[in-house]
Amino acid sequence: MNKVIQSYAESVLSGGLLNRRQALELAQAGRTDFEDFLYWADRIRRHFFGETVHICSIVPGRLGGCSQDCAFCAQSVHYDTAVDKKPRLLTEEEIVSAAAEAKARRVNHFGIVTSGRSVPEGELQRLEGIIRRLRQEFGIRVCAALGILDEEAMKRLAAAGVERYNHNLETSERHFPNIVKTHRYEERVATIRAALKAGLKVCAGGIFGIGETLEDRIDMAMELRGLGVDMVPLNFLHPIPGTPLGTMPTLAPREILRIVALYRFLLPQTHLKVAGGVCGTCGICKAGYFGRDVRASSAAIT
Repeated sequence: MNKVIQSYAESVLSGGLLNRRQALELAQAGRTDFEDFLYWADRIRRHFFGETVHICSIVPGRLGGCSQDCAFCAQSVHYDTAVDKKPRLLTEEEIVSAAAEAKARRVNHFGIVTSGRSVPEGELQRLEGIIRRLRQEFGIRVCAALGILDEEAMKRLAAAGVERYNHNLETSERHFPNIVKTHRYEERVATIRAALKAGLKVCAGGIFGIGETLEDRIDMAMELRGLGVDMVPLNFLHPIPGTPLGTMPTLAPREILRIVALYRFLLPQTHLKVAGGVCGTCGICKAGYFGRDVRASSAAIT
């Protein structure tokens, strides 16, 4: 039994939180003793969450034609990918139909997500009406990922019935400019804070396998912990041909498990949502929608 991993696990199980130095030491120990790392991460999971798994389903309110240049995204107009660069708005009935199917499958969270930096006023008003309808007709918990918004817009979403807002940091502040140049890391942080001030729960995480270092992974976890988000998506890159990260090698399964274990240690009482694909904000690229299917689901494993 690795004593370093065990001591840090016992500290976490007793209610402690690891600092950055301890996180680095833990991660290095996890490379040496992989099985111990997973064993103690699982002990932490069972201690705080038992055997609970939550399922969420998402639908694209708007897809394609994104003005942003996220280096992993097939929807960006900056890259030559198979995705139609003309944006498409789903109709209200398409969104309602997807919510009905999610409800029938006993999915407890349904998210409406959009491509682009933000949503214009007219689209925000339309979505407010759709969200109210979903709450009234299905009683399903509604989440939204509509890009960069201010506190006033977040309050409107909350009043319409949104429970949780999704807005990923994607990576650490240091690495972020290597991945996105059309908006700033600070804008993402400000959006998360605006959602929290409006009384919304927040789902915010990032994507791995995009050239980040171990330190970047730890720094993002520390940032998310400091912000106080209650759910963290851990997304693992599926390289999209035509994007700047299109030729990146995929992470090995053991490396993915090490990341999940590390985040369980660093965020012991936060829900972790695991997904393969791209940014995880909308799931559109990984689901391969684009005019065919308008549904995707991912498991929030706690």
